[in-house]
Amino acid sequence: MRAENFFTVLGANICMNYKNTLIPSILLLLVIPLIYGTANLDDIKSADCLERMVALVGIPMFTSLFYREQSRDAYSMIALRPFPFRAVAALRIGMETAVTFGLVIVFEVYMCACGSVFAVGTYAVRTLAACMALGFAGLLCATAVKNTVAGYLGAFSFYYFVAQTGAGASVFRPVTNGIHPLLLIFLCGVWAAIILFCKPAYR
Repeated sequence: MRAENFFTVLGANICMNYKNTLIPSILLLLVIPLIYGTANLDDIKSADCLERMVALVGIPMFTSLFYREQSRDAYSMIALRPFPFRAVAALRIGMETAVTFGLVIVFEVYMCACGSVFAVGTYAVRTLAACMALGFAGLLCATAVKNTVAGYLGAFSFYYFVAQTGAGASVFRPVTNGIHPLLLIFLCGVWAAIILFCKPAYR
């Protein structure tokens, strides 16, 4: 892939997806201080806030990445792309991962400015893992069913399963417990499945 083509594809995908991913994520972060205290938290309560609330950013950031490809109207544009769709999908996932990490860092800086005390760098990486676990679960459902709504339902069901039942808490609560090797295996496996099975719905 030539550099100019790479940046062309990158810019096009940013323009295609920011309304469905970045804007909802920013709105979610703006709402969090209103429903969950973010001021003067210790490291334990900070971890809980990042794990329960900020990790939800992963759902809008990843679940709707292939929304356009699930539309019949967009297929003619997709079919004419000079690069394989799987390559574009991998690029999008990498791009959204970087943007998600940036959003987490910004929110953590805000928490620190409000008097919370925790290891910013360590918690940022752990929160990113939590975001990716939720987001990848939603994206996998959306990719398998070729329906974004099903992806959101899958992501929230996964969140409820972990948060409310406590099942898999040692693995899927990385901010509190650290990044478990099984979580890395989960993320790599789901990423591979998404890339393997992703394709336009009307191919």
